[in-house]
Amino acid sequence: RTPMPVELLRKALTVASALLLPSSVRTIAMSSSLQRLSIDRSAQRITIAHDTSTGAKAQASVIVLHGLGDTAQGWADVASMWAEALPSIRFVLPTAPTRPVTLNGGMAMPAWYDIVSLDGDRADQSCEGLDASKAAVDKIIDDEAAVVGGASRVLVAGFSQGGALALYTGLRRTEEPPLAGILCMSGYLPKAESWAVENSAKRMPVMLCHGDSDPVVLPAWALKTREALAAQGVGVKMKVYPGMVHSACDDEIKDALNFIRASLPAPEAAPPDGGIEGAGAKGEL
Repeated sequence: RTPMPVELLRKALTVASALLLPSSVRTIAMSSSLQRLSIDRSAQRITIAHDTSTGAKAQASVIVLHGLGDTAQGWADVASMWAEALPSIRFVLPTAPTRPVTLNGGMAMPAWYDIVSLDGDRADQSCEGLDASKAAVDKIIDDEAAVVGGASRVLVAGFSQGGALALYTGLRRTEEPPLAGILCMSGYLPKAESWAVENSAKRMPVMLCHGDSDPVVLPAWALKTREALAAQGVGVKMKVYPGMVHSACDDEIKDALNFIRASLPAPEAAPPDGGIEGAGAKGEL
């Protein structure tokens, strides 16, 4: 395979989740209906929820983890869309700590853990910082569980490096009951050869979404992730999007919404004006 130019790699890795989202996805979230949402941007995280001044309580929570070099802001528009369609669910978007990244020549950027290179399948990389980020996400899970009534009402989602962290965190939790599910977009299984899925986590649904033209996190890594999880008894499903690179597309955002809706105890809600057309159907993905 012909190596990608360094500058192209840096661009793909550091701004993919913020800049490569289709314009239709980004503008849908900017409708006037967002006035019904409460958006808290404190403490290096964004929390998106419907106005609870009437006494309504959130029934579930989704934690959304961004990719390398991005921040919580990169997925705030998409999370706002999902929140509009799922009014009883909170969406919490933390920002990763800033750290040097070996792949980018030691450049400091928001990163959940270090990435050394894009060679191989990354299964043997040490992923320095991964366990500390897992601990931080576990704390957010516990905090959200206290708000919504238990960890079984919390789902963890992520893009790219954030998707890898979502898998690593959710599948290694030993607590009962397990989380409501894991959504991994354009991600992979980090340090796959050094750990196994916990028994309690095997009952949790896992959704993998990946572009068949991704030059950064290769489709083969996603397929290997699916095979590894299925071999350990995890109920994993995978959706592949033709022509999609290291980014997101409208169909993926709709499929993700359907997975969230099917996994969490949220009431059915019709898409609001300017919402996601066709995203209301349940069923197998």
